[in-house]
Amino acid sequence: MKRFKNVKEEIATIPQEVGSVLCEGLTFKDGNLSGVGKITINCYFVGNISTNDLVIVDEAGNILGNIESQALIIKGNVKGNVEAVEAAQIRTGGVLNGDIKCSTLEISAGAAFSGNCNMTASKKESNMLLNMKSAEEIAERPPLPMYTPPEKKRV
Repeated sequence: MKRFKNVKEEIATIPQEVGSVLCEGLTFKDGNLSGVGKITINCYFVGNISTNDLVIVDEAGNILGNIESQALIIKGNVKGNVEAVEAAQIRTGGVLNGDIKCSTLEISAGAAFSGNCNMTASKKESNMLLNMKSAEEIAERPPLPMYTPPEKKRV
């Protein structure tokens, strides 16, 4: 009975934002995983992963497949192409063998990356680019007045 109480206490201390977790010791083959919310992979996984949130490939995570997510943190091994709409991190000990497409990429010392990187504009930057004036619109504006500094008096 005491053991059950400790497990309940441990579960109560886990943050509610964890999302889905595939734990060490599991093996998934020939499967595709898609969903809504955060996904943490800490096992051997063969297949593609897709979510509208964060994907974390933990230290024991070993993925053979493509990943599409909003953000991505790699601490384990990934062999496949990845796309993170906002940001991707390959942390110390993490390995990515494949192409990556993201708006922000951070590779820590001790991490490995082999592939091509395509940096895209984030949603905010894309909106800014859409709102920029064309060269013709800028040419139609009157020129700005020139600043001339006052002359110095000689003594």
